[in-house]
Amino acid sequence: QGTSMAAPEVAGVAALVRSYYPQLSASQVKHILMNSGIKIDFEVKVPGGDGKTALLSDLSVSGRVLNAYNALKMADQIVNGK
Repeated sequence: QGTSMAAPEVAGVAALVRSYYPQLSASQVKHILMNSGIKIDFEVKVPGGDGKTALLSDLSVSGRVLNAYNALKMADQIVNGK
């Protein structure tokens, strides 16, 4: 349920952002997706770690959970300069 579920979610939000703001480049959309999520700083069990725990933010690339609303808000700020 990790990356195999995350990939379609991220692709869907990327498509949503591009549908509203087609003028954004792929790198801008990547920046938005990587920086608009909700920062998560709590400990979780490490997969295959025999009970070890780590901060969720240390186990993911961005340290965030995807948030479509925040992504659209950030895209609007970039496009409209707010």
